[in-house]
Amino acid sequence: MKFGITGRIMLLYGGVLLLVISLTFLFSYMGTVGRLEQQLNNTNMALLKQIDQKIETSFRQTETNLLQLTNELEFVYFMNDSYKDDAQKYANFFAINNKLTQFLNNNVQFSSVFVYSDVSGDIYTDKVFTNKSRSENSWIAQYLNMPDYFQWLSTHRIWDGYVNRDVVTLLRSYPALSAPGYRKGLVAANIDVDVLYRMIHDIYDEEFKGHTFILDTNGEVIAHDDNSKLYGKLTELPYIQQVLAGKDSGFFSSDIDGVKQTVSYKLSAYTGWKIVNIVPKSHMYRPLTVTRNLLAIFAAVMFVLAFVVIFFINKRTFTPIDRMIGKLSRAYKPTPPHGDHAPALEAQGVSYLERIFDQMFVERENLEKQVRDSKPMLKWRIVMDILGGYRTDYVLAAPHLDFSGVRLHPERYVVCTAEIGKEGGIRPEDRTLYTYALCNVAEEVINQENMGAAIDLGGGRVVIVFSFAAGDEEQNHFRATALLEQVLDVMVKQFGLTVIAGLGRGCRELKDIPVSYAESQQALQYRMITGHHAVISILDVQPPDNQDYYRIVQRIDRIVDSLKQGDIGKRIEQLRETFEETVKSNMAPELIRQFSFELVMRSTQMMESIGIDTEQSFIEIGNLHERINGCESWKEMERIVDSVLSGLAGRIELKRSQRGKNDNIGKILQYIEENYRDSGLSLDRLAEEFDLHPTYISKLFKEQVEDNFIDYLIKIRIEAAKELLKDKTIKINDISDSIGYTYSRSFTRTFKKYTGLTPTEYRDNAESGRERESVN
Repeated sequence: MKFGITGRIMLLYGGVLLLVISLTFLFSYMGTVGRLEQQLNNTNMALLKQIDQKIETSFRQTETNLLQLTNELEFVYFMNDSYKDDAQKYANFFAINNKLTQFLNNNVQFSSVFVYSDVSGDIYTDKVFTNKSRSENSWIAQYLNMPDYFQWLSTHRIWDGYVNRDVVTLLRSYPALSAPGYRKGLVAANIDVDVLYRMIHDIYDEEFKGHTFILDTNGEVIAHDDNSKLYGKLTELPYIQQVLAGKDSGFFSSDIDGVKQTVSYKLSAYTGWKIVNIVPKSHMYRPLTVTRNLLAIFAAVMFVLAFVVIFFINKRTFTPIDRMIGKLSRAYKPTPPHGDHAPALEAQGVSYLERIFDQMFVERENLEKQVRDSKPMLKWRIVMDILGGYRTDYVLAAPHLDFSGVRLHPERYVVCTAEIGKEGGIRPEDRTLYTYALCNVAEEVINQENMGAAIDLGGGRVVIVFSFAAGDEEQNHFRATALLEQVLDVMVKQFGLTVIAGLGRGCRELKDIPVSYAESQQALQYRMITGHHAVISILDVQPPDNQDYYRIVQRIDRIVDSLKQGDIGKRIEQLRETFEETVKSNMAPELIRQFSFELVMRSTQMMESIGIDTEQSFIEIGNLHERINGCESWKEMERIVDSVLSGLAGRIELKRSQRGKNDNIGKILQYIEENYRDSGLSLDRLAEEFDLHPTYISKLFKEQVEDNFIDYLIKIRIEAAKELLKDKTIKINDISDSIGYTYSRSFTRTFKKYTGLTPTEYRDNAESGRERESVN
């Protein structure tokens, strides 16, 4: 066939065009498919890394929360089995139970917490109290001498008091930084394997067809979507052997059960466990199949278009392309196609491209919606990280703050912890709504002239972070106080709710925010004195370093002791002398108020220690903070404190009047008073002298004296030692012998425990006090 010049040019043009299309398809295929395959593998590894980070963040928070929990005083008593009497022991058990319950409520990922005292052998949980000798959970004792301060245990089965659970466990030594051989006990936090697996499962969407599980270093399954595989070892499987022998992370292909699958794994640097993901290649590379088919369709369409352009150059051929471009630009209104070629061309692939772009737009809108919906959680997370000290650099935190909608200045912060009042019986679901309203009110008031954020802590509590553009720490503290008063006023007027707020000191940098946060929580603890609608500043509840103040505070124990003994005259005289001393020392008014608060607090604590419920007393006292702050003279303040102590004394007397009389106790106390100098004085000696059983005498002391025998005897001896120490001519060793101590070292140690001073220091202080009185 002969072609004219036009035909040859057309053939040459067509050949070049087809060659360009072919090369473009080939290079696009190689570049796009290869790159997508690598991206899919990287995405799969990124998901494993995200799982690892999620588990590590949760576990580290678990460790931090557990460490904070064990710092509570009640755990010190329990671990050391150190109780004054059974009443204190049971009160301490009740307090530990409340703290464990609150801890589990605030940390929903935990199923249970075990507290083990190696001193007593007791194991205490939020559901059951037992001894290791008869407990199904005696396994905890074998980790007492673990090499590190903490250890994560892989999946094992425990008894939580109701059912058996499959859990992973964090063990924490007590004391926190104690070495093996010096530990008093352990604390174990248990997380259900189902909860751990949900952390993994939540990362993937519902269409995920693979398996993700966790192995320990021995190949034992820790968490798996198939519970039958728990406690099993998979080391006999070749691909598991390759995973265990591999580096920190990686992926490879393997033939598993006759199916080509991709195996990815990631080593957790925190726990040492390996997170393994197995996905069928047919499922994993489904996007590649779509892309490959799309490229093939696109190439075919391009070939057809090339022939049409060469042989059937017609304006109508470009109508579908024009329609697609117009749709993308949203500025072109398509016109109906003409002729028979346009529908055929559209059917060959252009409308398919249109659907792909439509889907892209829809997916982008969905992604934007998901980001908007997740911003409140992102805001809560970043503020909690700042409060916990995990984010300390403002420059690094600023992009995350801006993205989550948190507005903070680079410097000058004050933190407040607020709690919605519990009076009135607010339902839990209503409390959540009111907490949300409190956050909104706080942010609205703050952001009128300043910056800040408020988040929900749960349980009706809110954390508010104030951020100021200028001013020193003290100025900003007062500004925050004024803003909080506005917030409280709005909550009362609009919602009829009372709010109690604790306010920490101002701080300069972002890294110091955790200190202000801790101070705000400490201030909030004084709500039992200040009432149910007030702002409690840490400056109001913590006095400055003042030697006169600390000297006055030392008298509190004597006043509380007189209150406990029911000596009304002595108590009134001691209270009068103490207030007069504060005036003579020119003590600042706020210190006198703080002394009054501390005296009432110690008195109520004493009442609780002897088994008297103080709830009614607090109702009768009312808002003590308001009453004392409203006093215009120290005399008026003294009258208020005296009236409060008188009310407490009446409740103590009422309790004692309901107690039966016993003639033996008077004789026993008289005998102790006459024979305390005898080092052999003991319960057995008293039992022999009065023909009573030692256990009965111990019970008499607890019921009638509200103390145990040993503590009572020590107090008698210490008081006698104080009198003898006033005479500088008597040696310490002679005093020790004269009051019933065989070894002077034991006397010195006991004296310091009960007085806070060694005998020599006490003698020197007493001499200095007499010299000051003689000068005055």
